[in-house]
Amino acid sequence: MSLRPSSTRAEVRKKSYKTGVDADEARRRREDNLVEIRKNKREDNLLKKQREGLQGLPSQPMQELLDASQNAAAFEKR
Repeated sequence: MSLRPSSTRAEVRKKSYKTGVDADEARRRREDNLVEIRKNKREDNLLKKQREGLQGLPSQPMQELLDASQNAAAFEKR
């Protein structure tokens, strides 16, 4: 009795190994997952930029109002 499996037996084992996973289907799933990850990351970055933009906008008009009120107060003192 040989310790090496026969070639036909090895071929059968290779063919039956991971028969539930189709290479094309697995590749398609991986690509779909990568696309979804990229889309989510892009959305997150856009939301982050929008939030940063919104935070910057209110402070600018408030700063302008403060400057205007300080200028008005300085003008009244004269």
